[in-house]
Amino acid sequence: MALDVTDWNLSPNQRFFVHLQATIAGVFSIDIYNTKADLDAAINRVAFATGAFGTDVAVEVTEDGTPPSSGKAISKFNSDLSYDLKVSGSPGDPEVKLQIGPFTELPPIEDALLVTEQMIAARAALELNRGTHSSFHRELRLDRHYEALNENDIISLSSTKRGLVSEPNRVDELAIEATVNEDGQLDMFDIIEVTVFEDVVR
Repeated sequence: MALDVTDWNLSPNQRFFVHLQATIAGVFSIDIYNTKADLDAAINRVAFATGAFGTDVAVEVTEDGTPPSSGKAISKFNSDLSYDLKVSGSPGDPEVKLQIGPFTELPPIEDALLVTEQMIAARAALELNRGTHSSFHRELRLDRHYEALNENDIISLSSTKRGLVSEPNRVDELAIEATVNEDGQLDMFDIIEVTVFEDVVR
């Protein structure tokens, strides 16, 4: 387990810089600053707290006795929640410096009550999927006319020649081709334009 902030209940419209470190056995300290320069120089601290090591330890910070000359003071996002931060870590973990706020290392708060490890993992998976898939379009002529086929249907295609096995495709456009064969019979075929989504592997 690495020393880290796992949840936060500070205003989502403010950015803070946090210093986490072990002080003595079984205790960690939190120092909060308005700027990275203040964090690096350990000056103009906005708030602080200490806590016992563990998993998702709820911490309520105390504002510094001297208000910051610039920047913003600490405020809760949801005043119904008692904690300001949740911290996980073990004695001996190295110190950590990070920033919290909109568009930083931690996910932006939509509602503090909904920020859980499961929600964070689901959001991360969604963002990864958005960046690791690509779409391809192609036109296919099917072996016959399928009456139940409609646009926006998801169909599975298999082809020995193309090396496809139950590949999912989305039907974007659908047309019917009709021809008269040598026996004078009417043959009908579906011509479809489909989109297939492929994984992009680095």
